Amino acid sequence: MATWKLPLDVIIDILIRLPGKSLLRFRCISKSFRSLIDSKDFTNLHLSRSIKTSSNRSLVICSELDYNLKTRFHSLSLDSLGGGDDDGSIIDLRVNEMFDIIIGSCNGLLALKNYPKGIILLNPLTKKHRVLPKFYRDLHGDKPSLHGFGYDVGSDDYKLVRIHVFKSPAYHIEATVYGLKVNLWRRIKNIKNFPYSWADHSYGGNGAFVNGALHWLANQDQDEMINDLILAFDLNIETFYSMPMPSFGNEGGGGELSGVYVLKGCLSLLCKYSEPWDLWVMKEYGVKDSWSKLFTMNENDYRVIPLAFSSRGDKVLFQKNSKDLCWYHLDMHRVESLLVKGPSDVHVCVDTLVSPFAESNRSLKKKKTRKRRKGKRN
Repeated sequence: MATWKLPLDVIIDILIRLPGKSLLRFRCISKSFRSLIDSKDFTNLHLSRSIKTSSNRSLVICSELDYNLKTRFHSLSLDSLGGGDDDGSIIDLRVNEMFDIIIGSCNGLLALKNYPKGIILLNPLTKKHRVLPKFYRDLHGDKPSLHGFGYDVGSDDYKLVRIHVFKSPAYHIEATVYGLKVNLWRRIKNIKNFPYSWADHSYGGNGAFVNGALHWLANQDQDEMINDLILAFDLNIETFYSMPMPSFGNEGGGGELSGVYVLKGCLSLLCKYSEPWDLWVMKEYGVKDSWSKLFTMNENDYRVIPLAFSSRGDKVLFQKNSKDLCWYHLDMHRVESLLVKGPSDVHVCVDTLVSPFAESNRSLKKKKTRKRRKGKRN
C-alpha cells in the first residue's frame, strides 16, 4: 500500500464530502485509493453524510427506449434544477430488457421492474446492476399488488416486498420478501387476521420507506374504493401495522388520500380536495400529534407527487400530471414551473457507491491495523 501523506482519518474526512462522481474518478489514482473508496465502511460513511446534509441527490427520470430496446434514464442534479444549466447525463442500464418501472429507491439503489421479465437492482451512479431471481409464477392476486424496497438495519440487508390479495377460496393475503444477502425470494404464508385491503386504482402501490418500514395507502373494507389509512410493514420483524392519521378536523370532509411519500426522512401524506392539495408531514415517527400540515397548494391538477425538499428547505419539488416538474416556494406560497419535462416515473436517488451485490468488503479497521503494522516495520 502506498504511504499516505496525510493521516488516514483526515483523508477519509475529506473524501466523504465529495460527490459520488468525483469518488469514481479518484478510484483510478492508485490501488490504495480504490481499496479505500470501495470499502463498505467508507461507503456507509459517505452515504450517512449525504443523507444528513441532503447532498449528492439526483433526480432519476425514466426516458424512452433506444433503438436496441434498452431502457435509458436521465439523471439530473437536484440542486441544479433551479438554475436550469445542467442538462444531466444519460444512464444506460446495459441490459437487453425493458426495465422501465421504478419500484423504489433506497440508499442509492433503484429497484426496477418489467413484467414478466422480472426485477433488477441498479446503482445509477456506478451503473452496476443485479438481476433478481424469477418470481413465484403461481402468485397472481385478484388485485394489483403492493410492493416496496428498503433497508433492514437489523440484518444489514436490502429487502424487496410484494403483497398479494386473494379473494378465493377465502379472502387472504400472501407476502413475499426478497433478501439481497441470500439472493432468494421467500413466502410469508398464513398471515392471519389481516383486516386491510386497498383500492385497485390507488397510486400508493410503491411503498414509502421510512424508519425501517414500508408504507402504503389502504383501507379496512375488501370492497372499498377509497383508501382511508396508512398500512406499514416492518422490514426487520416482518409484521404489519397501521399508522396514526392526522386530525383533519372539519376540513377533512370530502378529501381523498392521494399518496404517502418521504420528505427529508419523514413520512408525508398528500390529501386532495375538489381543487386544493394538502401536504401533511409526520415530524416524529409514530406520534399522532406530530402530524403537521406543511401547506395547501391550490393547483387544479389530477395528480401531484411531492419529491423532495430543496437543499435549503425553503421549497418542495413536485411532479404534476405525471410529466411537469415544479418548485413550490414555502415562504411565498407560489409555484415555479421548471423547463424539465419528465415521463411518468421520477424518483430522487442519492449518489452513493452502495453495491447491488452483497459481497463482503474489507473494513477500514483492518486497513488501519495493517498500516500501523507497516509503519512499525519501517
